[in-house]
Amino acid sequence: MDECFMLKGLRLLSVFLIAKVFRATGCPYGCNCSQFSINCTGAHLQQFPLDIPFATKQLLFCNNNITGLPVHLNYLGGLVHLDLSNNSLTEISHSSLVNMQRLVYLDLSRNRLRQLTHLSFSYLANLVVLKVSGNKELTFVDSRALSANTKLQDLDLSGNGLTFIDVNLLSALTHLRSVRLAGNPWACNCNSENLISWIRRNRRIIPDVAEITCAFPDSLQGVLVTELADRLFPLCHRKREFKLSEVLYFCLIGPGLFSASIALNLTFSLLIVLYKRIKKKDMKHYRKLRRAISFKYSKRPNVITQQINTKAFTNGGATIGVQLSR
Repeated sequence: MDECFMLKGLRLLSVFLIAKVFRATGCPYGCNCSQFSINCTGAHLQQFPLDIPFATKQLLFCNNNITGLPVHLNYLGGLVHLDLSNNSLTEISHSSLVNMQRLVYLDLSRNRLRQLTHLSFSYLANLVVLKVSGNKELTFVDSRALSANTKLQDLDLSGNGLTFIDVNLLSALTHLRSVRLAGNPWACNCNSENLISWIRRNRRIIPDVAEITCAFPDSLQGVLVTELADRLFPLCHRKREFKLSEVLYFCLIGPGLFSASIALNLTFSLLIVLYKRIKKKDMKHYRKLRRAISFKYSKRPNVITQQINTKAFTNGGATIGVQLSR
């Protein structure tokens, strides 16, 4: 009876807490709300409010100091528009976006993101607009970061700290209509050849293509990426020219080392053969000596017996002579 009462009490308490935390109606403190939209722009928030209505479709939380995404965002399954620009987010917790299957617009600009992993947007299958610009600490984007976002049309990666991204990240987005890449310290080398070629081929969908420049190496700093495409291809695919030092190595040092290794192997082989011969000679001498010793000691019992018999015979003859004299 007591257990049933306790269970009922816990259920009532959990229902009360859920109802209190996630109200179906109302507006968070310091925010402006309409029927399906909540605008908390510049409300000096450090975390998400808990009393966001279930029916919310648009959340505007820009210009605050939010540092992380809470798990309770998953209760907003009908959310379509989410603006988190100009906050202090350092990472994207995919567990907070699991239930946002209807999200179409996501703005993460001007935060402190460091990387985009293959799980960051893996549940946002209907995402159309993604803005991740102005994250100066963002230096890594996984090649699979947008593999689940095949409907993406507008992508903004400008103003970050990217030196390289895998071209497959972009080429897989077949519905892409606009992509911004300027303001990153791009490394222009043979590893970036495919990316640079893709930028040149798709310049019509890159509004800031005239501002995409190289930052590395120093000799190419400030050079437009589109101008580098023709120059980079012959540099990366030209036939290798051997230097004089390499020629000398292959013609002189190489054969010398080869000959030295052969001489060393022959010397080592001769030493092994000589060692075996000396060892064999010692064994032969040892066997000969052992046979001589064994032969000597195998005759010793007969010699001793003969000496005893001789001595006995001598003593016996002397005794017989004494008796005859008497």
